[in-house]
Amino acid sequence: MKKRTTILPVNTLQQSLALFKSLLAGLLLLIATGLSAQQTAAIDSLRGIIQDARTGEPIMAAKISVVNKASSAVTDEQGRFAIALSSTKDVLRIEAYDYAQVEIPVRNRKTLTIKLFPDVFTPSFSTVTTLTGEQPRARQVAAGTTLQRFTDQTPLAADEIMQAELGGVLKANSRSGLPGLGSALFIRGINSLNANAQPLFVVDGVVWNSQYDVASIQEGYFSNALENIDLHDVESISVLRDGTSLYGSKASNGVIIITTKRGKDPVTKIGLNVLSSLTSAPESLPMMDGESYRLYATDMCGSMGYTSANIARWGFAETNQNSPLYPVYHNNTDWNDQVYRQGKTNQYLIDVTGGDEKAMYYFSVGLADSKSVIKETGMSRFNTRFNTDLKLLNNLEMGVNVGFTRIERTLQDDGINPYTSPTWLAKIKSPFVSPYSFTDEGVITPDYANVDVLGIGNPVQVLLRSLNSTKKYRVNVNVAPEYRINKALTLTTVFDYSLDKSVERRFVPMTGTRPRYIQNKGFSSNEINSQVMRNTAIFSDTRLTYEETFDQLHHLKALYGIRFIDNYYESDYAEEHNTGDDNNTIITGSNDFLLVDGINNKTRSLSNYVQADYVYDERYMLTATMAIDGSSRFGRNTEDGIHLSDRSWAVFPAINAGWLLSSESFMKPLEAINFAKLRVGYGLTGNDGIQDYEAMTYFSIVQFMGVGNGLALDNLANNSLQWETTGRANLGLDLGLFNDRVNLTMDLYRSRTNNLLTLRRAPYFTGVNYRWMNEGSMTNNGYEVSALVKVLNTKPLKWEVGFGLGHYDNTITSLPKGAYTTSVFGGEVLTAVGESVGSFYGYKTLGVFSHEAEAANAYYDAEAGVSRPLVKKNADGSYSPFLAGDIHFEEVVKDGIIDEKDKQVIGNPNPELFGNITSRFYFNRFTLTTLFTYSLGNDVYNYSRSQLEAGKDISNQTKAMKYRWTGEHQITTQPRAVFGDPMGNARFSDRWIEDASYLRLKNVKLSYDLPLKSTYFQGVNIWISANNLLTWSNYLGLDPDVTGGNGVYVQGIDAGLVPNTPSYAVGFRLNL
Repeated sequence: MKKRTTILPVNTLQQSLALFKSLLAGLLLLIATGLSAQQTAAIDSLRGIIQDARTGEPIMAAKISVVNKASSAVTDEQGRFAIALSSTKDVLRIEAYDYAQVEIPVRNRKTLTIKLFPDVFTPSFSTVTTLTGEQPRARQVAAGTTLQRFTDQTPLAADEIMQAELGGVLKANSRSGLPGLGSALFIRGINSLNANAQPLFVVDGVVWNSQYDVASIQEGYFSNALENIDLHDVESISVLRDGTSLYGSKASNGVIIITTKRGKDPVTKIGLNVLSSLTSAPESLPMMDGESYRLYATDMCGSMGYTSANIARWGFAETNQNSPLYPVYHNNTDWNDQVYRQGKTNQYLIDVTGGDEKAMYYFSVGLADSKSVIKETGMSRFNTRFNTDLKLLNNLEMGVNVGFTRIERTLQDDGINPYTSPTWLAKIKSPFVSPYSFTDEGVITPDYANVDVLGIGNPVQVLLRSLNSTKKYRVNVNVAPEYRINKALTLTTVFDYSLDKSVERRFVPMTGTRPRYIQNKGFSSNEINSQVMRNTAIFSDTRLTYEETFDQLHHLKALYGIRFIDNYYESDYAEEHNTGDDNNTIITGSNDFLLVDGINNKTRSLSNYVQADYVYDERYMLTATMAIDGSSRFGRNTEDGIHLSDRSWAVFPAINAGWLLSSESFMKPLEAINFAKLRVGYGLTGNDGIQDYEAMTYFSIVQFMGVGNGLALDNLANNSLQWETTGRANLGLDLGLFNDRVNLTMDLYRSRTNNLLTLRRAPYFTGVNYRWMNEGSMTNNGYEVSALVKVLNTKPLKWEVGFGLGHYDNTITSLPKGAYTTSVFGGEVLTAVGESVGSFYGYKTLGVFSHEAEAANAYYDAEAGVSRPLVKKNADGSYSPFLAGDIHFEEVVKDGIIDEKDKQVIGNPNPELFGNITSRFYFNRFTLTTLFTYSLGNDVYNYSRSQLEAGKDISNQTKAMKYRWTGEHQITTQPRAVFGDPMGNARFSDRWIEDASYLRLKNVKLSYDLPLKSTYFQGVNIWISANNLLTWSNYLGLDPDVTGGNGVYVQGIDAGLVPNTPSYAVGFRLNL
């Protein structure tokens, strides 16, 4: 029987509306206060003079306009102007050739002297891109930052530039040092546990699928949607941290708006961008040399029970130089050099822009070719874009965007994999063996060796024989008609169709790799994987906008919109093993362990939204927003939201207000403050990152006995499964001081996310293992500060300095079903009330027992009145004591047993502070830019070191193992080495948690504008740059800026992927 659906009381909505009422009452009081202070006497005109800030000389032909009003004027030869005003509180916008645009409040003044800085300085009053279009800075009421000048031109993905240049407003960690793989981005903390925690990407008004959760068959490779956009095609990047309720259930993690270039001038212009860069090979970790490893391997074999005679037969312990085995095991191979090389990237892009009164266009073609720092890997990208704006009728215009990108990569498995990752094999393979094979007489041959006597594969063989590739294609067509019904009413639509396709192939050879056991199947000598992914998206966003100004004082902009997204994702996967020959690299279906799998997911969402922007006298701004979202991912009987047509609809209201303090009369005496605006807001946003169909019951196809297919229950319906809801309050202040010489932006925010999506173990009688549900809440409270200072403004030298700083405190505040842990990379992450998301959970250590007496008296049994050793419980129920040379673990429960009860929080990957520092020198035609990034107080789980200093197997270790405990009374931090680590000395503990605070010289760039202008050349800019030049950190790994992937639980984990290394580039921009 179908369950009857009724409209339920919604506590969350009622609480939100109550808060809105309070905010609105406060805003009305604020406006009333301002109105009481307003002088009602109007003036007919304002007179003034515009001068150069350095010389005081008048600026001729500067344009003065009243913000959002029709009145305007132009300065004469003496820089003088007169302009009609409708209010003594008007804001003037001043624009002049070769000078930066500014906005100046009138403040009841009858005369003004305005000083302008050259446009070489970063503009402080450029328009800000918002969710409903561009706005002047004076009207912006939400926290947002727009980036229009890109210091670094070398990244192959837009998120790589965000990591560096927007470091104070978002937290970013590099996924990999390979080009184009981008960064994991977090805005205002981490707002989810298991759903998508990455920002929403909106490109030219279209929501893009970030593909954050798309799994690749290549280990260490991450799909990045933003690598489909050439950075040279980007006009601006805006990061919106507040006021994003217009995008409702997709906006709880913030919104990043990317706007591509369009035609602006009817004059035909041609530009050519060319750059070439070299990337340094990664440094080697401090691994043991051949002799140190020989001693370690001998000790390890001894701990396995082998006698000296047994070990001698293996050959690596041979000391007789006349033996044919001696040259085989007495080499000094730098395996790092065998795997890595200097990377090289070349990028080219040509763009053409122009048009006429009927059409404007931008067209570009780009090509990038890169050889990665890992040998036998690389990528190539071809991209083209055509954007045009057509004037079809006097009241009908249409924008058209067409883009195509093809990316091809040759890859190798990366990260900690002792079978197929050449980069990892290069670390664990002994330097005393050679890449080449030897004859029985001990003569080296030109042929590469196979697996060595210790069972370690040959990374060179893996590089040469693996066949790993990825081909990606993306095409999108976007049309955006705009119909002006009358002067105040406009109807717009954005319709976009996009197709993403990727084809992945992976072949693991048998030569050069050791056989690996596959659980419940058997041993695999080689492996073939294939995956094809297709994602088709249809996007439509239709808006009816009303905009009008009344009595020169009241400005109203209201809109109603409907947004529809239809997304279809399909993937096909096949895998088989043991082809019998490395020449058989095609899946035939006749080899061992055949596995065929696939995904067919279709998601639809519909959003109805309204927004009203009201501005009074250019001083008081109020924005109210409401979005009502429905999605095929939502259950039909959710606790929150409203219920219509047998569907659940999420409701996301918001209100933001602004007060332009600098326009008030009481600010007139404060000449040092030329701009001041107070912002306040509160809004609800959501996260619909629920896996498709998880609210429904569904079955999956399974194979029985290898001969037939059947259906098995895979999920139970949960009609109450719903979106996560984040409520965020923001208080901000924007300041311009000393005639725009100093600009400050400060924001405080508090947010709370409810209905967190968690994956819990289902009752055994259901027949399924896990089930998604909504439970719990978390908070993120923090602040953001950014500043830009014009330090020098002399004729030969100009200098500006900027910094960005961010901080957030993340805390889980409720989990009704209790705490749980998640296994990640051999460690554990705790999710518990009172802790931060991603907290590392393991054992704390107190050092190494230096002698037997210390170990024997480590625990005092108060009940028995005696001291005894700490013990470890074995699988068979017996106990083993910790001895000299073992790690002394701290007890949480004082029972003398080191077990699960003694685990505790041992680290937090969330930083205390993060941001960037910039400096720009301008000298004649030279520009020198330096960019530093930093992070303070964040911990990293060094998974690489936990394997390379474990002392539990025969693989090579770091030099720290040379100081392992070997005898009584030895003081060391490195425990004894025993095969298999029976006492768990290498277990997940604070031994592997490190402070990864760092300061990095991210970019240095020197550019020069050639004094070359003619009929054919409009300008040439040449530049050289260096990236990741210097890093100051106590972190023991290769790179403190790391993440294990996009997911929340793998943040702050060094998974042994390719690090960021120094790179050097040269390029030029030619304008024709």
